[in-house]
Amino acid sequence: MNIFEEANDLLDNFIFNHLHSYHQLRNYDYGIENRTNVSQISKYTSHRILYEYDIIEKLKKYDKKQKYTDEILWRIYWKGYLENYKSIWFEYINFKENSNNSNSISSAINGKTGIDCFDTWIEELRENNYLHNHSRMWFASIWIFTLGHPWQLGARLFMKHLLDGDASSNTLSWRWVAGMHTNKKPYLASKENIDKYTNNRFRDTPISMSNEINIIKNSQHQSNKLPVQRSFPNSNILLMFDNDMNIKNRSKLFNSYSKVYILHNVVINNEFELSEKVSQFKRGLIDKINKLIPNSEVLKSTDLGINLSGHSFIDVIYPGVGHNLDLINKFANQNQIIFNYIYREEDLKYWNYANSGFYKFKTSFYRINMI
Repeated sequence: MNIFEEANDLLDNFIFNHLHSYHQLRNYDYGIENRTNVSQISKYTSHRILYEYDIIEKLKKYDKKQKYTDEILWRIYWKGYLENYKSIWFEYINFKENSNNSNSISSAINGKTGIDCFDTWIEELRENNYLHNHSRMWFASIWIFTLGHPWQLGARLFMKHLLDGDASSNTLSWRWVAGMHTNKKPYLASKENIDKYTNNRFRDTPISMSNEINIIKNSQHQSNKLPVQRSFPNSNILLMFDNDMNIKNRSKLFNSYSKVYILHNVVINNEFELSEKVSQFKRGLIDKINKLIPNSEVLKSTDLGINLSGHSFIDVIYPGVGHNLDLINKFANQNQIIFNYIYREEDLKYWNYANSGFYKFKTSFYRINMI
């Protein structure tokens, strides 16, 4: 069984056995021993082992699919929104930590806050590299509004430890909790809500909210022009990344090149690195994909100069705004290489609708696809 069959088996099992109850049970976090109320496919969708548009197409024939379809749509929406507002990413990635809070931040990162639910989630994040979506929202709210830490540091913590860490979904979800997305309304965790949706698993620890919840600075971001597809191939080398490894219907594309490099981004940026377990997971996926493409080779980000510096033009499967794009753009500027980005047609189509709120995006997507 290859990685695509394995991922689809996980998805099919969820659809056949649990989709019918997803709309009722999706918000409950029963703990790591019981995750049947959610699909747990995010580690595959974030790397596009499972392709979002294929999942939505598969769901069309089922009843009670809307809530789960919406969850998949959020991933498409977040990607498109960040493509429309790239300055959000640059502002986030250039954030510098205030060393005055280092002791408090260290206590939070090491699960020593005294808030039982939060400290448990820290352990789960570090040990299991996964958190239920509702717990991510509670975690982010407590991090920002109870502990008073910058949302950017929380977002980096998630990216370091989550197997499904995705630049757009992670960054924009943290901004959403902070009240910096389109509705400008912060998400505030409450003891009552946590107790209800965790079946009272945690000690009776009060969660106080900072009085400064309304003064998080939010820069005004102007939308940028979306990219357009150019002709390809323009070189004999193709470069692809770990966050878009869906090779379905792409054998003709790969055969157009003498070499396909699958890049493993070892060092994300100067601020932090991926945890060892996340890096190993990504490398494992890359190795499995590498075996399925006859003319491919795994390329570490630290070896870019050795393998690519002699080329003037290189075709690249577009990785989306995020760490991978930052890496390759920096390399291009330093080595005077022109990268020709290859986009997925579905992305280019639907990113046009992802320039405001999610509801507007969803309405457009449902109308176009007759869902």
